[in-house]
Amino acid sequence: MTIPTDAPITTARVVVEVRDVSYADGTAPVLASVALEGIPVRPGGRIPFVLDAPEVPAATALSLRCHVDLVGDGTVAVGDLLSTRSIPVPVTGDAGPLTAPVDVVT
Repeated sequence: MTIPTDAPITTARVVVEVRDVSYADGTAPVLASVALEGIPVRPGGRIPFVLDAPEVPAATALSLRCHVDLVGDGTVAVGDLLSTRSIPVPVTGDAGPLTAPVDVVT
């Protein structure tokens, strides 16, 4: 996960999810997630993570959702860092290193 240069210097709870984004008409279900506590956040920094997700049918579209939760309450709030772009995840095999940029929520 790449941290923008306008991020604060702090520690935070980081949640990374793999979601099924195959359908446009509903909330994307979470297929796998990992929560990391007390992670150092620095402007321009990176946060490494490992996430195991189940293999799914080839017709499934998967995407990462990343939330750097500064308060730690699970709710997206102003000042948090959030992925705002599609970050596709392969449906089979090792995804290898993925770059997951996050932006400051305003």
